[in-house]
Amino acid sequence: MKVVTPATKLDVRIDTVRAEDGLLVMQGVAGPLPCKTSLTPAEFRKLLRLALQPNVLALLFRK
Repeated sequence: MKVVTPATKLDVRIDTVRAEDGLLVMQGVAGPLPCKTSLTPAEFRKLLRLALQPNVLALLFRK
């Protein structure tokens, strides 16, 4: 995954995902730095709705 901001571009790698204290917690590396991202259930549902759109699914299953 690549994150692009006006200040920098970072390669992001997610190594682990787990449920912790009612949140979805992802740990990995952003550029050279370790990072931890957490999503509430509502944020995760929104992300799933965005990812499950037909045009996104077509991209995922393209050969």
